[in-house]
Amino acid sequence: MSFGAFLAQRRQTLGLTQLDLADLADVGVTSVRTLEAGQLSPTLAITLRVLDALGLTLAAMPRADAESLGSDVATLHTTEVGYR
Repeated sequence: MSFGAFLAQRRQTLGLTQLDLADLADVGVTSVRTLEAGQLSPTLAITLRVLDALGLTLAAMPRADAESLGSDVATLHTTEVGYR
């Protein structure tokens, strides 16, 4: 799942519109739309604001560990913290 698709899925799970998320994250709705469409490589600041508004956090781990988790990284994380 792409980052944009993950954001859209989380937003929809929370019952938020793109405008709601933009307001919560203090970013423009165009930024949310282009992020979800995969057409924008966001700055770290925008990424952190959007993740925070969605009740998520950004974590870093060694590449080898992340690769061993494969495409299930997002699913594993959200399940562990009770989102789903």
